[in-house]
Amino acid sequence: MEKSIQDQKKEQILESALTVMTNKGYFGSTMDDIVNESQMSKGAIYHYFKSKKEVYLAVIDYWEKKYTTILGQEVNEQKSSLSALKKLFQTFAIQLEKDPTPFQCLSTFWSISRHDEDFRKSMQKVYNRFQKFVELIITEGIENKEFKKINPKIASLSLILNIEGIFWFTLYDTKSVKASSYMNTISDYILNAYTIDKG
Repeated sequence: MEKSIQDQKKEQILESALTVMTNKGYFGSTMDDIVNESQMSKGAIYHYFKSKKEVYLAVIDYWEKKYTTILGQEVNEQKSSLSALKKLFQTFAIQLEKDPTPFQCLSTFWSISRHDEDFRKSMQKVYNRFQKFVELIITEGIENKEFKKINPKIASLSLILNIEGIFWFTLYDTKSVKASSYMNTISDYILNAYTIDKG
């Protein structure tokens, strides 16, 4: 389905806001910065969003929906829970290489969350939903006898913490190690620990 003009304009604003945050941070950025980056009028921006905070809360929702769609499509194409989790790792690495901007902003959003209850609740909802998504894959793997009888919630949290390691690739010079290599190696370590040895 084609996006409406309103949806396209909102996306333009949110993508611009993300770029601004990458360059200036949250507290260092202004609505004028977002206006300039988006090349839209100030009136057009304020038609959709009344404040900078409202824009960035919408950014969180926007990127969650975008990545939920991407991850859901990739995972649903897999024929086993093991391949689904491997694909999860690979997809994050690919997305990082395609567009590191949202990953660069993640630490900023968590930093804001320490001081702002609305951001904390929004980020917590994102993580809770993602954790449940991963937990479901692991639970199915246990039921299908692909995985050992592990605690699926603890296993999903462990997996997510290791996926978060990819975000360090946006903060430091890691040219000696590619994100895809990191994800392949760490996923092998983790998933080998989960998998039943059928040999």
